[in-house]
Amino acid sequence: MANTLRTPESYLSRLQGLGVDAWSLETKIGKTRVFYTDESSSYPINSPTNLIATAKLAERGSTSICVIENISAEWVSSLGAAWDIDPSFFATHASKHYQDTPWQKDFDFGWDHDALSRESGSPSKAVRPSFLRGPIEFVDGIFRYDNASAVNLPSHVPRVHSKGECPVQSTRITYCRPNIWMYLFLVDGPLELPGYSPCSNDLPALRFPYALNTGGLQLPRLLSEPQNKYSIYELLQTFCQHPWHHKLLFDLRPQGIDKSHNVMPGSAFIYLFASCLWEENLSYLDKEIKRISFREIRNPKLETNNVLHDKREDLARLKDELVRTAMHVPSEIENYFETYWSGGEYYSRIKPNVTQHFERLIADTNKLEAFLMETFTLFMSSISVQDTHRSMDQAQRGSRLTILAFIYVPLSFVTGVFGMNIQQINGSGLDIWVCFVVLVAVIFLTVPVFLTMKLSGDRKANDSSV
Repeated sequence: MANTLRTPESYLSRLQGLGVDAWSLETKIGKTRVFYTDESSSYPINSPTNLIATAKLAERGSTSICVIENISAEWVSSLGAAWDIDPSFFATHASKHYQDTPWQKDFDFGWDHDALSRESGSPSKAVRPSFLRGPIEFVDGIFRYDNASAVNLPSHVPRVHSKGECPVQSTRITYCRPNIWMYLFLVDGPLELPGYSPCSNDLPALRFPYALNTGGLQLPRLLSEPQNKYSIYELLQTFCQHPWHHKLLFDLRPQGIDKSHNVMPGSAFIYLFASCLWEENLSYLDKEIKRISFREIRNPKLETNNVLHDKREDLARLKDELVRTAMHVPSEIENYFETYWSGGEYYSRIKPNVTQHFERLIADTNKLEAFLMETFTLFMSSISVQDTHRSMDQAQRGSRLTILAFIYVPLSFVTGVFGMNIQQINGSGLDIWVCFVVLVAVIFLTVPVFLTMKLSGDRKANDSSV
């Protein structure tokens, strides 16, 4: 990118001359975080100087990706001057939504893209989402939520809007290639949702207007992370863990790297990004459900039932969104992934058709859903086995009591006899024959009652069996 603003001070001054005041030193909000990785490892970054030195030491021929969250004036001026980045890149990230967005009805803000075009010498389409490659790309997404006071977005660029009674929080992902070996991503600060429960069904969803349906394409959270915060920075870290994403971003081929500074179109990138996150969530659910199925249900607890139902709910939501996404992929996205590259068999091995990829995820979800239902069945069987063991234990304890009764009943009889107040034992009271007469009378009265009850019970049992 052509730029001769070599000092941080002059670079920031020129950027502000474009009408961008988001990075004045007085507007520092939140904290800047930086993630830098190549194809094999990640590096700790704590300052612009450290990042510049790390990128310089990176071995040529190894691609790298840098993600910066909530970039501040210090980082903008230092990186822009050191890497000779066109100021329009940072101006694009600082700008609000333009008027001709597919979701124009949700926003009442515009930006002076004509001024940026005049400054950069590039046509305005070069900094807009399109199916044509360009040196700078960005994608805009929005959150919808019901409780506006429960949202905290510590970002240098204010993006909170409101349309009637429906509050809207927007976010922007902007990226370029400072050199042919490196991608630079800029993202906003994390969206924090302290007013929402992590298990809430109405957590805001981040959607991008790159689908045929009016709801847009959803960029999911990671189910393995806390659900009351949404950090694109952390999602991109997950995305960068897969080496084949480097191949697609940099258009790596056997004959060498694409040596232009052009980047993947924003619409194609967001589909690649979303498919990665859906696959991560499916992998997480697969691991958790199988852990429960193979380990926890061997000795099941009642809490396990709630956990299985939670996983079933997560799986149902994932499947619904995958089906919705696969149904509304624009044909331009399909054409891009199928025909843009001329790599032939090389690319056919590392990237599938987009719709086929989502269909594969849906098929895997169906298999996991069937496995989950089997897990529920095994869980109920394990509970039944556990109850049977408890009944057997109770029966064994009852038999022990019977043995004790067998021992102590004769002792009770002897004790009762010698405690009787009769003449033959202590010389006072009634004669002993009176006790035997009463005993015989009680037996004659008890036996008919017992036989009557037994016959009545047997007759009812026979009637019910017929």
